Amino acid sequence: MALATNSTAQAVRLHATARPKLFGLFHHKVSVTDPEVLRGKPYPDIYMVAAARFPEKPKAKQCLVFEDSFVGVKSAVEAGMQVVMIPDSRIDREQTRQATLVIRSLLDFQPELFGLPPFDDTPRPCSRIEK
Repeated sequence: MALATNSTAQAVRLHATARPKLFGLFHHKVSVTDPEVLRGKPYPDIYMVAAARFPEKPKAKQCLVFEDSFVGVKSAVEAGMQVVMIPDSRIDREQTRQATLVIRSLLDFQPELFGLPPFDDTPRPCSRIEK
């Protein structure tokens, strides 16, 4: 997993400091102020840079993006990637049309719809994500 955000590198560092376990899940982080990102979202640059930084160098069609904003969806679609959108409930439905899939919560995501292994439904003790 990688993070591709229209936030600045400074903002990413602040959030990562506040939530080290969460941000530690990302292989790498690409911000809008990254020198390789020429244009931020809604342009595809940030997603192309993020994909290129994986050792496997996946093709765009092999990438699955999770987005909550219209400009983010547009950016990922322009990059040739599939997009799962988790929009704010108040967003105009028209702004969700470009997404490959729209869900209400990440808990509703079914990875097998994208050829990925299903989640293991074995009950586990709840763990708290740092805030």
